[in-house]
Amino acid sequence: MLVLAFDTSTSRGGLALMQGGRLLAEYTLESPASYLNRLLPGIDRLLQDAGRSIQEVKLIVVSRGPGNFTGLRLGLSAAKGLALVLGCPVIAVNTLDVLAANFPFASLPVCTVIDAKKHEVYAGIYCQGGGGLNLAGDYLLLSPAALAERITEPTLITGPGLERYGVLWQELLGNLAILPPPELRYIRAAVLARLGLQQYDAGLIPNLEKLTPFYLRPADAELKRPASAAMP
Repeated sequence: MLVLAFDTSTSRGGLALMQGGRLLAEYTLESPASYLNRLLPGIDRLLQDAGRSIQEVKLIVVSRGPGNFTGLRLGLSAAKGLALVLGCPVIAVNTLDVLAANFPFASLPVCTVIDAKKHEVYAGIYCQGGGGLNLAGDYLLLSPAALAERITEPTLITGPGLERYGVLWQELLGNLAILPPPELRYIRAAVLARLGLQQYDAGLIPNLEKLTPFYLRPADAELKRPASAAMP
């Protein structure tokens, strides 16, 4: 099965093509401002370089969020549009889960963080259990300081949220904050593809019409909408 995966949820996106568990090609998209213009041409280039055609794609995997509101809407819209043309399913994976999956064999707890703006972060804390990393509790939206209060043992903190708050967490947590090298702090589309394929194999295939971004916080446009506009 040829799997196409792409992520547009954070400051550094990516594309990957996988078949039979083997990575055929993977690209990075550096700027969210360029996602609109580079996503579809990037998919074309990815397929060309791998010697495949879009008609061969049998599964599309995309990041569901949380993350950049515009990027999430763009990614899901592109995934749905391609799926309707190709007649294939779409699997949407939580962005925080994908970040944690960069460290499948971590012996320490893993805390994934994404800058949520407004002096807050999206976060998830994962621990080993049942043969892999599992989310401990709920996905979180909270201040960086409040997140630090939840970390009481040495923890691997990863994700693009380190760009803004990494120094702060090191100051607040000292030796409890273990930070990976920069190249491991971002979503890899290949990891996204692997997680999506696992969900597909488990039969966890969502209804395409009901597939929506996972924001954790309402978009600003929703908050500014007049009450009358929200009525059916």
